[in-house]
Amino acid sequence: MNRIDRISAILIQLQSHSLVKAQQISERFDISIRTVYRDIRTLEEAGIPITGNPGIGYSLAEGFKLSPLMFTQKEALSFLIAEKLVHELTDSNSNEHYKSGIEKIRSVMRFADKNMLETMEKCMSVLNTYKSSIYKPDILLLILQSIYQKRIIEISYLGGNTSSVSERKIESVGIFFSRTNWYLIGFCLQKEAYLTFRIDRIQKMHILNELQSQEHPPLKKLIHEFYDKEKLHEIVIRIEKDKISMMNDDKYYYGLISEKEIGNMIEFHFLTFSISKFAHWYLSFADSATIIKPDSLKYEVKNIINNIFI
Repeated sequence: MNRIDRISAILIQLQSHSLVKAQQISERFDISIRTVYRDIRTLEEAGIPITGNPGIGYSLAEGFKLSPLMFTQKEALSFLIAEKLVHELTDSNSNEHYKSGIEKIRSVMRFADKNMLETMEKCMSVLNTYKSSIYKPDILLLILQSIYQKRIIEISYLGGNTSSVSERKIESVGIFFSRTNWYLIGFCLQKEAYLTFRIDRIQKMHILNELQSQEHPPLKKLIHEFYDKEKLHEIVIRIEKDKISMMNDDKYYYGLISEKEIGNMIEFHFLTFSISKFAHWYLSFADSATIIKPDSLKYEVKNIINNIFI
């Protein structure tokens, strides 16, 4: 990115956030802090009313507005991609809120960009995941609202291995999407521990008037502690080339990280959370595949087969 494009992008970043730190600009554009200071001075010299200082952060003076922005073709297409994913992977109300927002963005696009999006929309689809009908309306937005307000939520939660519903009070830390589901990480007041909850299993949710009682670690830190590689199982299997279609896209769900060709076989490397779940999936193509490691997967497959014939 040349300097003119970068300075324009910094201005857009300032317009999009209430406060932007020099370190955030540095990381986004891969430039030094000193270069950030020079770019900010350039904007100020051009008449842009920037408030703040290097130690706190920068923002545009209240009331300052830029004229409607022109989007590049790639930016416009990225909105279309996001629109398709939001439709399938969030709750119905979040989808409606996004549609309302994207319509406002489309309203300031050039005619050529609008025409391009209408044409490309017919060439893009996300297969129905049925997730949008499973999540409770507005649940993602309500969780985020509780985090911002630092208020406790109360949920009715359906356990994964039982049909019983438990009542929990949680101090929410953040949400993340993994594989096919949204998850909530929060401090459970009953268990007095940080736990992960699948959001599609939340039957009811209320934001309480009670404020959170403590400061929590950043979401990224908790995700790293919960899902670091030490807690994952490394699995290597080989399958005949002409049979790999039997694995279909499920291989990504079960943690595929790499594959390589070995003779008439393809060797797949996985990092997975559950040996047991992987073993049940492996049985669907076991007659065409060989387990290279670990032995624990071999034992699990044998146990499943033995239990079938008991």
